[in-house]
Amino acid sequence: MKQNVRSGRTAAKKITALAMMTAVSVVLGIICKNLFTIGVLYRFTLENLGVIMAGIFVGPLSGAAVGVAVDVISCLLSTNPAVNPLITVGAACVGATAGLVFRAVHRRIPGKGSYFLAAASAHLLGQVIIKQFAKMIMYKMPWYGVFIGAGFSAVAVVIETCVILALVKNKQIMRFLNKNDDL
Repeated sequence: MKQNVRSGRTAAKKITALAMMTAVSVVLGIICKNLFTIGVLYRFTLENLGVIMAGIFVGPLSGAAVGVAVDVISCLLSTNPAVNPLITVGAACVGATAGLVFRAVHRRIPGKGSYFLAAASAHLLGQVIIKQFAKMIMYKMPWYGVFIGAGFSAVAVVIETCVILALVKNKQIMRFLNKNDDL
């Protein structure tokens, strides 16, 4: 009986953590969309922070789920509620890649490097490659827009990694996220 109660608490903690990470990403996305948008196609955003955190702290499947949830919620809250499936795939890849890369390199490269590599690879695949090319296909973004997006992502990776490293230093937060098992 104690095992069932303990596993139920662990699942509730994970769901709570994932909901908070989703909320962080949605709020950051809304703020950045309103403050840092250049034209329609270019914007600096930190909305991947919660998605990357979910991938690193909970697992790649949870990171992908948070990415999809953030993209769908952001679309529903925006003035244009149409969900672009290619961009949703990019958002899922951000979370999944962060989780997979972190698990692959954390034992080999302990410390700050593994967090940076997880965030950088997640941005490169999900944000720069998939989402930027989706904008080229769906919204006729010019080819050089990929380089603008890559520049924005490079700055976002540094900021997001610094935030994640600050959270990792917090013992209470890490105690709350004590398991790295996937849901």
